[in-house]
Amino acid sequence: MRYRFPKIPDGKPDAIWFGGDYNPEQWPEETVEEDIRLMRQAGINLVTLGVFAWALIEPEDGKFQFAWLDKIADRLYENGIFVDMATATATPPRWLTCKHPEILPRDRYGNTIWPGGRQHWRPTSAIFRKYALRLTEKMAEHYKDHPAVVAWHVSNELGCHNIFDYSEDAAAGFREWLKKKYGSLEELNRAWNGPFWSQMVTDWSQILPPRECSGGVNPTTLLDFKRFSSDTLLEYYKAEAAVLHKKTPEIPVTTNLMVLENQTNPVDCFKWGLHMDFVSNDHYYLPDRRHLDEMTMSAAIVEGVSERNPWMLMENSTSSVNWRPVNLRKKPGEILRDALVHVANGADGICFFQWRQSAAGAEKFHSAMLPHAGENSRIYREVCQLGETLKELQTVKGTKVRQAPLAMLFDYDSWWAYENGLLTREFDYRGEFFHWYRAALDAGITADVVGKNADWEKYEAVMFPVTLLVDKDTGKRAERYVENGGKLIVTYGSGISDSQDHVYTGGYPGAFRNVLGIKVQEFVAVAENHEIRLDNGWTGTLWVDDVMEITEDCGILARITDGDGDTALEGRPVVTKRNYGEGQAFYIGTKLRREDGAEFFAKYITEEEAFIWKGDRIPLCVERVGEKRRYQFIFNRSSQEEVLVPKKGRLLYLLKGIDREKEILLQPAGAAVLSLGF
Repeated sequence: MRYRFPKIPDGKPDAIWFGGDYNPEQWPEETVEEDIRLMRQAGINLVTLGVFAWALIEPEDGKFQFAWLDKIADRLYENGIFVDMATATATPPRWLTCKHPEILPRDRYGNTIWPGGRQHWRPTSAIFRKYALRLTEKMAEHYKDHPAVVAWHVSNELGCHNIFDYSEDAAAGFREWLKKKYGSLEELNRAWNGPFWSQMVTDWSQILPPRECSGGVNPTTLLDFKRFSSDTLLEYYKAEAAVLHKKTPEIPVTTNLMVLENQTNPVDCFKWGLHMDFVSNDHYYLPDRRHLDEMTMSAAIVEGVSERNPWMLMENSTSSVNWRPVNLRKKPGEILRDALVHVANGADGICFFQWRQSAAGAEKFHSAMLPHAGENSRIYREVCQLGETLKELQTVKGTKVRQAPLAMLFDYDSWWAYENGLLTREFDYRGEFFHWYRAALDAGITADVVGKNADWEKYEAVMFPVTLLVDKDTGKRAERYVENGGKLIVTYGSGISDSQDHVYTGGYPGAFRNVLGIKVQEFVAVAENHEIRLDNGWTGTLWVDDVMEITEDCGILARITDGDGDTALEGRPVVTKRNYGEGQAFYIGTKLRREDGAEFFAKYITEEEAFIWKGDRIPLCVERVGEKRRYQFIFNRSSQEEVLVPKKGRLLYLLKGIDREKEILLQPAGAAVLSLGF
């Protein structure tokens, strides 16, 4: 797919896109003029229109009403506000579900997912697709020449609520997907290990989605179903995008992904990114001490999905959401700080859900840019501040994030496979990945995050954190990478199985065994609130590998001295380093404490002679680079303490800090943006 980011038309000065979802259909018509006044006051230049407007655009089958939407789009354009136009297909209207109840999805128990919420449609339904593509075509034909429309927004958060459907349509689609993948029942049975539990398939019609059953679902069946579900929604996205590209070839098309959202099991975003004109993402912060670091990691994943091209933050919140067990609000300054984190990591657009906070409906207590309290509120004032800030940073737009020395591989297949259960229910793929990403931040490394198919050989160091599924080709790539001078880091739980979740026999981690020079005979769970101790002062938790062999040229960086009562572990190597060809291969066989992980990165990746762990008192630093321009974004990661950072360039923007001659004192939630010379 050719990369195309929305441009500001009419020869107007370029700017970072700023705005959010706009749902004027929820309000009296006269509210629009008030909205436009306040949008202009805040510096908004982009809104997303029509996301959930199907029932108003097509109130009856085949009868389309665009006049109300035309009037709004016209007024926005007249006031310098452009439109990311949704195809309005996110949620079918009631007339459609009553006429065709067969489009409603089913859960794994066979229950129908009824109307009343949103996204209640089957991704495999040919009937739903017919109606949705008809609407998409009508939208494209009607708005193809409207000067306000700078981007198309396909559906909304595809897969957020209907990623898994277990209906008969899904069963038929799953069978066809499997036929294309495996070609024959013989190959399918090999992949699914059909002889186990007498699960041989002798006819394609016998295959069902992994509905509720006794004893647990075949792991490879479940993995394939998750892949199928992601691919099916991708094919749906591509179908809408094809209509839009045909009718409006000059307008770029996107949809809002959720690369890391903790409410849902997302699609394979690295695969999806290849089919999007530009990548967009929704991110909702974690309201605890992980807030900034997790947000940075999420933005780094989006940067990887977009292949280092500028991207759009399509949704985030100004304050609390309405769907967590405890909905904590953002503290003063965090609206601005969080937006800058995304800009630092490659976002050329900052948008929110939503513009005006709803007075009724399921999300009426979800924060918005214009809250219930109106313009005389802290949130709206900070939104206006953000608008001014983005104008000040306009020259950052179009630059790219500078490549980090370290790449971490994020793998949706491994995430999905781990959900089947392995070793301990305390294990969470996203949590483990975040643990290592944060340890790198504590060592002053803001790692890039890439997929397995990316060009990761160009990095100085590459890490496979808990990457369970690694095929032989990727294992060979890693071996060549080290031979050619790279630094490879492999953790516990990596390279155990191939892409079909078949274990490599002969000792773990089979995919990396040759390059690491180790052989693990068993992986061992560490009980909650227990730990193992290593001879260099480090400690491990959750998981420890029992290494039975190492090669003569494999150096031992740490051995186990206390196996938490498991005496067979005592004396076993658990962190190793092997010089291989021109490079080095590191193995970490336990979940090191955060501070110990940071020390590992400092000693062996950045090669600091004396490392003192400071945790989140180590600031976050990210650079964006363009032709003859370079910018440094610095953030105080601590929520409690001030940090002092060197001032290496001309100060462009300062949030919650004190500018000194050669240094900047950043308060909690503080940030600085510097222009650096070439």
